[in-house]
This record gives sequence, structure tokens and C-alpha cells, in this order.
Amino acid sequence: MTTNEIRKFIARILCEGVQLSPDAIEFIVQSNNIDQITNQIIGKLRKLTRKPLILTSETIAELLHIKRETVKLRIDAKEVKEDIEIVFNASDVINSEGNIDDFISHFISRFKKIRRIILRERFDARGTITIREAKRIIKKYNDKVKLICIISSKKKADNGNIIFEIEDLTDSIRAIVPFKSNIIDKAEKIVKDEVVFLEGRIINDTFLVNEISQPEVPRINRHSYESENFPDIYAVLISDLHVGSKYFMRSTFNRFLLWINGKIGDEKIRKIARRVKYLIIAGDLIDGIGIYPNQEKELLVKNIKKQYEIVARYLSQIPKHIKIIVIPGNHDATRRALPSPAIFKEYAEPLYKLPNIIMLGDPAYIRLHGMLFLITHGRSLDDILATVPGTHYDRPAEAMIELLRRRHLAPIYGARTPIAPEREDMLVIDKVPDVFHAGHLHTFGYLIYRGIIVVNSGTWQGQTDYMRAMGMKPNPGKATIINLKSRRVEAVLDFTIESHIKFV
Repeated sequence: MTTNEIRKFIARILCEGVQLSPDAIEFIVQSNNIDQITNQIIGKLRKLTRKPLILTSETIAELLHIKRETVKLRIDAKEVKEDIEIVFNASDVINSEGNIDDFISHFISRFKKIRRIILRERFDARGTITIREAKRIIKKYNDKVKLICIISSKKKADNGNIIFEIEDLTDSIRAIVPFKSNIIDKAEKIVKDEVVFLEGRIINDTFLVNEISQPEVPRINRHSYESENFPDIYAVLISDLHVGSKYFMRSTFNRFLLWINGKIGDEKIRKIARRVKYLIIAGDLIDGIGIYPNQEKELLVKNIKKQYEIVARYLSQIPKHIKIIVIPGNHDATRRALPSPAIFKEYAEPLYKLPNIIMLGDPAYIRLHGMLFLITHGRSLDDILATVPGTHYDRPAEAMIELLRRRHLAPIYGARTPIAPEREDMLVIDKVPDVFHAGHLHTFGYLIYRGIIVVNSGTWQGQTDYMRAMGMKPNPGKATIINLKSRRVEAVLDFTIESHIKFV
């Protein structure tokens, strides 16, 4: 059934001087012949001396002398038991005091974790030695050596050479990639503070690099859910609502809510809605206050608690059998530095009262029916776009892939993304996800990278004056549907124009 057909039958009944409850709309939409049942209802209403103020499904059943159960809403997901495992929640482990020892421990942790990943997953990394050992060896031999190191600085010389300062837990040394080298493009994409695998020779106390490798993610094979009796149920990925902003797209998000309640769309679209079991929101539920210059001019609601009250009213319309998983974004009420705890309850108490919501920190790993999701807001994508050649704002999934290659959610320390000096670096991607979900950039995109579904879910906010000044054009109103049985992207729904759907 199309949206226009639904509007038509609602308008006809409203003309009779009565209102329709949501379950009455649901009841009529699920009938075999909508025109016939609408005509029957109108005929019965016109014969009544006292019409009801509101038509419910029970009232309709009484008017037409039918059993309400004969028209049953087919919600497949409602009959499936939820299967959620919270594998990692940043809120559970944040304890930084911010002293110098924490900073040192943080980078030691980063180096050790990624070194283990490289040694475990890269066959060619066998035989690596420390920088101190390499310096000793070179005094006797001029052999090629392999190093795992952290990039402490990077600059480009006037002659085009790229010069790194590299270090490990034992020593440091200068490393050079000549501009004529066949790996110069790789070197251009290396960023400060990432951990890499290098091969080369030490000449005159300088490491001459002839190969650079990033930790990378291994290729994974996604297998369908083993049980044949397990139905096709879905997880929906969205982010960046920005409620409270004048540019929050209320009508677009309302169409999303109508769809997820099975109220609009043709049969294919409503079939997807019936099978939704989980909704994952990757941050920026509200627009916040004081996030960027002159933001108050673009706010419709200038109180953070009220912004969250409105969000809660919207999310309370999500069917209760759908579990809502939420992490914070940089506009939300949480600490600005990563990793971030869940949205503070003192500001967002109405959200915490929703019976079907799970509030997590950033980052979070969750497993849904065996499928592993890595969820982060994606703030560090600003740094990737500013430093990695070839990345573009309008291709957000490609920028996310750069994080996977580095096995780190915020590899650059001291840039636009504040990073808390936790003694353990919890931003290392030490678990390879099936789905990598982020937002923040307000542009939609998804790719499959080495078997991983990489989704940047865009936004539900139109172009603000600030975005326009920054040259940012959002791509709003998208929802990505992940099939938890087939382990694939089932569809991308666009709610900006009458719930258009694009199957992928």
C-alpha cells in the first residue's frame, strides 16, 4: 500500500467527524481490501446517532461484526527472542586521571596491542626486531631489517622525501622514504601516531624504508545464520538526529517512525518493517548547546534536557519489541574526549526510562544473533579527511576504511579529536567486526571492505548555516537495513521523498 492510499482512506474517515487511533489505522491497512473496509466503516458510521470520537480497532470490529484477530498485524520480529551480547562498552572501563603516567601507559598500550595484531595476522611480519637491535646489527651486517614502530612525527622535505621519526619501546630513529620510491604514495597516507610495519636498511643512522604495511583487517567470510528456522530479521542503522536544531527534519523522521510501525510503504517496505528487531543509533541524538560558533541562532530548543525529552518522545514511538541501542556523539551530553561514556543520565533521564533502550558508550561492540557490530560516532573522521590524501567528505565509508586499515578509531593524537589518556588504549580495533557503523559526517555511504560491512548512516538534519559556510552538504534521511540471517545489507531506505526504497 502506498502512502497516498493510506492518506486517502484516513481523509475519508476524518470527513465523517471521527478520529483514527494508530491501532485502527494498523487494523485497516492489514485488511485484504482497504477500499471495501473503508466503505463499510463509513456506511456504519452514518447510521449511528452518536458517533464515537475516536475509532479504535475494537470499535471497528464491533461496527463490522468481525473478530479483531481475523486481521492480524504480521510482525515477524516480535516472535523472535532477542539475542544481544554487549561485548565491549566504553562506559564500563573509563577511569583516567589524566596524569603523565596515564599518557605514557596509553601509548605503550596502543603500541603493544597493535604490535600483537601485526605479529598475529601478518605472515610477513615474522622476524621483526626492535630498533635497538637493528642499530646493533647494522654495525656488523648490512642486512634488511623489519621493524614494528609508532610514527612520532612526519614531514615532507623540499626534495619530496618523506621523513618520519619512528620509535618503539627500546629506541627511536629517523626513517626516510625517497620521493622516487615506489611506496611514496603509501608513505603519503601514513599519519602521525599510527603503528606500522616497516622493512628497510639502516644507513648512516637513518632507516631507509623500502616497504610500509599497515596492520589492516583480515578478509572475513560472512556465513548465513546456521539455523534454517531462524527468520530474516533486521537491524536498522541510523545516526545524527540533531533534535533541537531548527534544521532537524521532523517530517522526514516522522515518516521513518510511521514506516517502522508498519504504517506506510508498499508491501515490500512494510514487510521489512515487520522484521526489524534492533535499531542502532550512532550518536548525536540532540544538537546540544555551544558546540560550534553561533549555534544558538540555529536552535529551536535551547535547553539540553528539553532536547532529550523530545528525543524520548520520538523514540517512545518505536515498537517495544524493537531494542534501541544508543551511543553518544560529540553533540550529546557526555565527555568530549574518546572513549566516551554513555549519555549522562542527569540530562537524558527520559531516555533511560524507555523500556526497550540500551545506552552504551563510544566505542561499543555488540553481538546480535552472532553478528559483531563495532559502533562509534566517527568524530576522528574529521582528522582522517584532513590528513589522508584521497579521502573525501562525500565518500564517508572510504574514510572509515582508513580507520580499519590502521586498526584504530582515532589514530592521530592532538588533532581535532580529543583523546583521553586512559591507561589502556580502548580505541584499538582489536576485534574484527562484521559491521562497522559510524555517523558524524552527515553524508551517507556504505561499502564492503574485506568482508566487513562499513556504513556511515548520514543524518536527519538539513544543511545549517554553519555547514554551508564550511562547504558541507548533508545527505539526510537514510536508514540502512542489515539482515541478521544472511549477514548482508538488505536495503537502504530513503525517507526524504515519500519513503522511497532502494534495494542493494
